[in-house]
Amino acid sequence: MSQEPQQQTAGDGQKPKRRGPVFEAVALVLLSLATVGTAWCSYQAAVWSGVSQRTMNMSASASRRSVTAQLQSYQLASIDVMLFSEYINARSSSNAVLADFYATRFRSEAKASFEKWIAMRPFKNSNAPPHPFVTNLYQPRLLLQSRADEEESQRLWDKAGEAGRNARSYVLITVSLAAALFFSGTSARFQTGWIHQAVLILGLCAFLFAAFRLLYLPVQL
Repeated sequence: MSQEPQQQTAGDGQKPKRRGPVFEAVALVLLSLATVGTAWCSYQAAVWSGVSQRTMNMSASASRRSVTAQLQSYQLASIDVMLFSEYINARSSSNAVLADFYATRFRSEAKASFEKWIAMRPFKNSNAPPHPFVTNLYQPRLLLQSRADEEESQRLWDKAGEAGRNARSYVLITVSLAAALFFSGTSARFQTGWIHQAVLILGLCAFLFAAFRLLYLPVQL
C-alpha cells in the first residue's frame, strides 16, 4: 500500500519534456533574419515607389514636350505651305520676280525640300512628287523631335511601370517575412512538441519563399 503513492508522486513530479536546442536555435536565427529582411524590403519598396513616381513625372514631361513640338511643327508647316502656294501662283502668272521672292523666303527645312523637288523637274517630269512636302523630302526638325520625345515618354512610362511592379513585389515579400516573424515568434508558446515544430516549419517555409523571391528582384540604392 505504501508503494503506490510513491510511484504516483514520482510521476507527478516529472518535468515537461524540453524542446530540442536545434529548434530553439532555428527560431532565433529565423527571427533575426526575418526582422532584417522586413526592414530591407520595406526600404526597397519605398525606394522603388519613388523611382516609379519620378519616372512617371519624367514621362509626362516628355509627352508634353512632344505635343508642344508637334503643334509648333504644324504651325510652321502651314507657313511653308502658304509660301509654296504663293510661289506656284506667281509662277503660273509668269511673274518670275515674285516667284523668286517667295522661293528665297522659305524656311531652311522647306527650302531644302523645295530645292530637291525642283531638281526633279516637276513641271516637266510627270513622275516627280506633286509638291515638296512629301515625307521623303520634307522632314521638319520639330516633328522629328516630337516623335523622339514621344518614344522617350513611352520608354519612361514602361520603366515607371516596371519600378512599380518591383515595389509591389517587395511589399509582397514583406508580408511573407511578417508571416515568418509571426510563426517563429509564436511557436515557443505551444507546449506540445509537434505543434511547436509544425508552427516553426511554417515560419521557415514563409522565410524561404521570401528569400527565393528576393534573389530575382533588382536592388535600388
